[in-house]
Amino acid sequence: MPKFRLFMLASALLASLSGAAEAQRPLNRFSYDNLGFHGFWPELGILTSDRLEGTISYGARMDLGQFAPRLRMLLGVSYFRSDFKSKEIAEFETALEDVVNDPTGDFTIDLGDVRWSDLALELDLQYVLTPMTSRYLPYLGLGAGMHLRNGSGDAINGTFVEDALDMLGAGVSATAGMDIKVGQAFVLNLGGRAVFGSDLQTVGLSVGFGYRR
Repeated sequence: MPKFRLFMLASALLASLSGAAEAQRPLNRFSYDNLGFHGFWPELGILTSDRLEGTISYGARMDLGQFAPRLRMLLGVSYFRSDFKSKEIAEFETALEDVVNDPTGDFTIDLGDVRWSDLALELDLQYVLTPMTSRYLPYLGLGAGMHLRNGSGDAINGTFVEDALDMLGAGVSATAGMDIKVGQAFVLNLGGRAVFGSDLQTVGLSVGFGYRR
C-alpha cells in the first residue's frame, strides 16, 4: 500500500510538472534578447484631422526588433503644423465674445489664422502578417504616444489663447501598411496611421525609405 501511494504521488508530481511546462511554452516564445537597433528610415506623409486643415507630416522610425514571432517594436518621432479650420476659428471667436463685457455691443473679434503644431514621440507594436523572410511584409499595429502641441497666430501670440493651445497630451494609434524589401539592406515603407487623442484626431498616409537589417 505505501508503494502504491508513493507511485500515485510521483505520478501527480510528474503530471503537474508537465502541465507547468506546457503553460510555460507560449511564454518562451517571448524574448527580449533580439531587441536593439534593427533599422531606421525617415518618412514623409499627408495628414488630415477633425479640427485642422490638411497638411504635410514629417517623421522618422527606428526598428527595435522582434520580441515574439512576427511581433516587432518601433520607436518613432513625427511633426506637423497646420491651420485650424474656419469653423474652429469661428467657435474660438464666439467663445471670446461671450467673456467680453461691452455695453455697446459693437465690438468685433478677428483672430485671423491660428495654427497648431504637433511634435510626437510614439511607440508602436506591429504584427507582421507574413513570414519575416518574405519580400512583402504587410502589418497591423497599435501604439501610444506623447504629443507636444503649440499654438500660434499673429492675433494670439502672447495671449491666454495661445497659452490654452500649448499643451502636452497623450494619444493612442492604429497602424496598417506594408514594408517592401529592396535588396538586402533597405526597405520601402507604405503606411497609414490613425491617432486618437482627447483634443485631436488625425489620419495620415506616409512613405518611408531607409535601412533595415
